[in-house]
Amino acid sequence: MPPDPSAPVLSAADRRILRALQRDGRMSNASLAREVGLSPAACWTHTKRLFDTGVIRGVRALIAPEAVQRGTLALVGVVLDRSTPDSFAAFEASARAMEQVLECVLVAGEVDYFLRIRVRDLAAFNRLHSERIIAMPGVRQVRTFFVMNEVKTDGPLPI
Repeated sequence: MPPDPSAPVLSAADRRILRALQRDGRMSNASLAREVGLSPAACWTHTKRLFDTGVIRGVRALIAPEAVQRGTLALVGVVLDRSTPDSFAAFEASARAMEQVLECVLVAGEVDYFLRIRVRDLAAFNRLHSERIIAMPGVRQVRTFFVMNEVKTDGPLPI
């Protein structure tokens, strides 16, 4: 597949910065500059451009789900009753509005969407399912998979 002509061109220094920040997003500019072999001023210029162009979308803390009573993870496949732009838009707006939905992706295959949902426990999921998920716009069928073990999550992008 050819490269996207609208994507920002990344220099070798940009790539080193991205790899380092994926490992530790809290790194100071001075530490980052030392690690990637740039002066602090040049490192700041590169990093600011990466933020300004949207290559780096943000920096946030990864929180232990159990610490905030969200230890149960479910993957939910959703089949819609229609495949139209309007039905997709309505469903997507509904998914965005649900705080328990961590991710919503449109997929090709036997389902239309997969939702990654975090809740306190099975009882909380059951309530969410019966009160909100099956009531989402256009939902015809729901297939739920409870995660038994999170083997690898939030892996860094290969750069």
